[in-house]
Amino acid sequence: MASISSDVLYRSSILKLLLWFGGGLFLVMSLLMQQLYQNSLQTYQQSLDDLLRQESQLFSQLAAVADTDSIIKSIDTRKQSSLYYYQLYQASPHYVATPIPDYPAIANVKSTGQSQGMRATKVLLKDGTPLVIGINDSVYQQFQNNLNVRFLWATFVPFMGVFAAAVWFALNILTRLNKVNQSMNQVMCGERGVRLKVSAATDEFDLLAIHLNTMLAQMEQNESRLRSLTVDIAHDLRTPMARLKLRIDTLLEQVNLAPQVADELSFVQQDFNQLLDTFSGMMELYNLSQSRANIALEPIDLKPIILDVLDFMEPCAKEKSQLLSYRCDVACLVSGNRNLLFRALCNLIDNAIKYTPSGGQIEIASDCFGVLVADNGPGIDDKDKTRVLDQLVRLDPSRSSSGFGLGLAFVNTVAQLHGGRIVLSDNQPGLRARLLLSRAD
Repeated sequence: MASISSDVLYRSSILKLLLWFGGGLFLVMSLLMQQLYQNSLQTYQQSLDDLLRQESQLFSQLAAVADTDSIIKSIDTRKQSSLYYYQLYQASPHYVATPIPDYPAIANVKSTGQSQGMRATKVLLKDGTPLVIGINDSVYQQFQNNLNVRFLWATFVPFMGVFAAAVWFALNILTRLNKVNQSMNQVMCGERGVRLKVSAATDEFDLLAIHLNTMLAQMEQNESRLRSLTVDIAHDLRTPMARLKLRIDTLLEQVNLAPQVADELSFVQQDFNQLLDTFSGMMELYNLSQSRANIALEPIDLKPIILDVLDFMEPCAKEKSQLLSYRCDVACLVSGNRNLLFRALCNLIDNAIKYTPSGGQIEIASDCFGVLVADNGPGIDDKDKTRVLDQLVRLDPSRSSSGFGLGLAFVNTVAQLHGGRIVLSDNQPGLRARLLLSRAD
């Protein structure tokens, strides 16, 4: 779950859906808790009124049989362990009370002095002295305050729990989806043998992983069959085509051929040479990609190889008045095959020379990561940068020039054999081809 960034989590539709659900649930819970809160307060108030009525009834019964002094003693005794408030008023008290309906109705009255407001009722003693029996508001307020705290906890703690559960649930799903996306990105980048992990739970994600693994296996099997079929066709056709080429060579050696016939046979010979080179390149790529060729790897310094390639390709660049420049930023020692690396670099620089206009510049640089070849030609569109690394792919602007569409595919295969890859980017204008290689230990 730690691999999921906050930005991905923020944009997650799963989290948004869960939060909307949690918000709706919180709203419903709030309404229910509010109703329960009001009912609790009303119930407690009614219970207090019932107790007050019972106390008033008790003293009303005492007033019918006892005098005032006896009632005062009873009040002193009950005050010690009672929640009630008792107040006796003389015949001419300095007291103005709220008019109280006939007993046993409950009224809100205010007492003299510093006493608080209270729920109260009045009982008249034998001598006409009014006795006010009440319950202080502090009792009700204390209950309300305690109820407020409990209801706040009962409302917001579940909401925070729902929010935390929504985040955890979204992170759990996004983590598993992220594994699927990473595997699919590996497949799109050309990796083979990628499979999703299937747990013993066999839940919906495991079923998805099983289906994707089956699809990937079928795709790789079909791709392997297609490559094998292509190579088999190339292998079977190469022998009869080589024989035809020999016969054409034999005909061209004859001195009595008409000039027009000799020219046509020369063109046919060139076409056969191109076909044979294409078939040979396809078979070599297939053998390299299937690791059928024995490749000896050894620690190699790239700089001497690059200098040899530049000496080899410099005449081609001079024909187009192009400037080849090279700089070595950091010495790069790789574990590789000298012959394959030489041919791969030749292909990269040959492509740069081929598609860079006359008078252009081609820069080659080497560092601790590998080799960079940059030109100022037309470049390659972003949508074609991955496709151009496949075999026999030639983009529309390049079909007028010679080539088999195997150069970059060969470079890509050699890079993979050396534990690296080729990365194509814009040079604005032109193309930057970086050959990333694994350094020698």
